[in-house]
Parts: sequence; structure tokens; C-alpha cells
Amino acid sequence: MIGQLWAVIVKELQLLRRDRGGLAVLFIMPVALVLVVCLVQDNILKTSGAAAVDVLVVDHDQATFGPWFISQLQQQGDVRVSVATDDLSFVEAQRQVERGDYQFGVYLSPQLSHSLQQAVDSQVRRQLFSPASSQDSAMPSLFYSFDPAVQGGLRAGLTGLIDQLVRRHRAELCLEAFQRYLPKRVEHYVTVQLGPMFSQALAQHPLELDVSVESSEMMVAPLESEAGFTMPTSIQHNVPAWSIFGLFFIVLPLATVMLQERSQGVFVRLQMIPGSMVPLLVGRVVAYLMISLVQFALMLGVGRTLLPLLGTDHLDLHGQVPSLLVVSLCVALAACGFGLLLGVYARSSQQASLTAAVTIVIFAALGGIMIPVYLMPEVMQHVSVISPLGWGMEAMQILVLRGGCLAETWPYLLRLVICFIVCCFFAWRGLRRRC
Repeated sequence: MIGQLWAVIVKELQLLRRDRGGLAVLFIMPVALVLVVCLVQDNILKTSGAAAVDVLVVDHDQATFGPWFISQLQQQGDVRVSVATDDLSFVEAQRQVERGDYQFGVYLSPQLSHSLQQAVDSQVRRQLFSPASSQDSAMPSLFYSFDPAVQGGLRAGLTGLIDQLVRRHRAELCLEAFQRYLPKRVEHYVTVQLGPMFSQALAQHPLELDVSVESSEMMVAPLESEAGFTMPTSIQHNVPAWSIFGLFFIVLPLATVMLQERSQGVFVRLQMIPGSMVPLLVGRVVAYLMISLVQFALMLGVGRTLLPLLGTDHLDLHGQVPSLLVVSLCVALAACGFGLLLGVYARSSQQASLTAAVTIVIFAALGGIMIPVYLMPEVMQHVSVISPLGWGMEAMQILVLRGGCLAETWPYLLRLVICFIVCCFFAWRGLRRRC
């Protein structure tokens, strides 16, 4: 039994070694896929807000508001601020933003600080005194523009940030104005209600307001994970995701070899060997599992060593490599089961290749490999639970992104193993019918 099993494993490995096209599918294509997708999406994330945003501030105001506004922007961790003064016109700045040199542009018009101060003083005076005590001054506007490629989430975030900063500065100006005008309003009220004598006493001891909000500001800070995990990067999502996608392409050479054996009569000679068909299936699966583990380790190695050299973030696996290998083994089991099923029931190599490619792409789309499941319509989110690639994806995200352990992945690993058992059962039944 063991000798027969070992002979099948060696046979499968020798067949793969001679099949250069199959080796390319198993190793070169997944590595190329991981490289291209990670590099492309790393650039796309710059326009979606997951990477640092380049902001151009054109400061034609040259007064108090500009430096305060720029310093507040620079305190935001994911914002790179470039400042232009009189040497850059508003039109030219807008062109640079529309060309994509910057994702966001802000224009501070001349006399902005003076107009803002005048409008706030006017509002405060009219509230404390009579509406006729001050001329109505219009509140000035702050103009901004976006790179057309910037997506909705980043637009909303930057617009909210600018709105928050403007409201904060206006509140500070209002507070200063109340500190200036409120004592005068109190003095005026005392004079009218109690007479000039009390007003003279109040003038000798003027009311002084010193209201500061610096020490009483409510702090907003992100919670730190107990496991010490940092914000996940696109690399930590894409490398495991597209590695799962690559693992499933082991279906193609596995099904093709089985169909070649049938067409060349090798399968008939194997049937003549005394014993059951179980060692033939098990030996074939073991050989392809060994190849899958090497393939997965290669793709993780590319993510940890080659991608950072090309300018992307570092792939941090948080010491979960043994657990990831267990998950990849279960994913490879499901892929091998599907490959055996196709190898038994497909009528030709073309039919097997087309069926495998279309099925893998559909399951990858459903499983969140290409687009996160939470971004799909509600109906598709329910349908996505049938995807074996989605099960592997969920298990890897628990380990790499959510700080979980291998025990937390068992529902998804169990589904993958059951998928393998069901596929093997139907493949075994198909082989028995051919015997």
C-alpha cells in the first residue's frame, strides 16, 4: 500500500517536471499575479485615501489664518502639505490639481483673515448690542478642488476635515470677540438699569474675561489593539488573497494530467494493477499538496522580500506562518478535490481548462478576492458564503489582519475539508463506473 502510494507520488512529480506549461501555471503565473496586483492597487489606494494624500495650499492671504490652517493640516498623519504663495496663481494651482499632481487643493484668497475677523466681530456685536450697532459683513469663503480621480470616500473625508478646521477657527474668533465686547455690554446694562454711580464703580474694577478652551478640549484617539496590531496595508490583504487565487489554479494541471492518462491509455493500465483506486487518488493529491505548499511559501517570500524593494509596504505576518501554512493546506485540499472532479468528469482538456478558469474566477469574485465582500450588494454578500476561495480568504484575514489564532479559523477550514471530501467522493464514484 505504502509502496504503491509512493510510486504514484513520484509519478505525479515526474509528470509535472516534464510539463513546463503546467509549472508556469503553478509558479510563474501566481507570482506575476501577486506582483502586478499589489503594485497596481498600491497606486490606486493613493486616490482612495488608504495612502498619504498630497495637498496643495495656495496662501494668498499671508496673514493669521493661513499659517494656522497649514499647521493644522500638517498635524494630520496621512496628509503631505505643499504651500504656494504669490508665485502660483489660483488658475495654475487648479490645473496642477486637475492633472493629478495633488489629490486636493485649497485656495486662501487675499484678505481672508481680515474678512473673517470682520464678519465674526460684526456677528458678535449684533448679538450683544442692537442689530444696528454694526454693519453686516459677509462671511468669506474658502475654496477647494479635487483631483478628478479621487474617489468618494476620500472626498468626503477631506471635505469634512476642512469644514471642521474652519468651524474651529471661527469658534476661536467668536470666543475672542466675546471676551472683548461682553464687558462693554455688561457695563452698558448696569448703567441703564442701576444708574451711572454703579457704572463708575464698575469702571474702576473692570470685568475681565479669560476663557481658554485649550485644556478642556475633548480628545479623540484611536484604540490600540491588544495584540499590538497596526493598521493593515493593502499588501497584507492582497498577498494572501491572490495567493489563494494562485493555489486554486493547481486544478488545471491536475485535471489535464488525468485527461491525458485517459486519452493515452495509461489509465487503463493503472486499472490493471491489483488493489483499489484509493492509493491512486491519495498519491495524486499528496503530490499536488506538496507543490501547493512550495507555491504558497514562494508567494509569501515575494511579498516579504521583493515587493518592499519595489516601493510597497512590508508584509507583516505577525508570526502566523505555521498557521498560514495550515490554512493554505486546507485551501489546496479543496483545490485538489475540484481538480480530481474535473479530471474524472470532463470530456476533454479544453472543456476542463475552460470550466476551471471560469469557475475559479467566479468564486474569487464572490469570495472577496477582487472586491471586499462588504462592498457588494446585500444579495451577493449572501451568495458569497458558497465560495471556497472566500472561506480561505476569511481564515487568512483572521490570522493576518484581525490578530486571531488558528483555532478561530476552524469553521472555514472545516468547510474546505468537507468540500475536498465531497469532491473526492464523487470523483471516486466516477472512477468506479469507468472500471
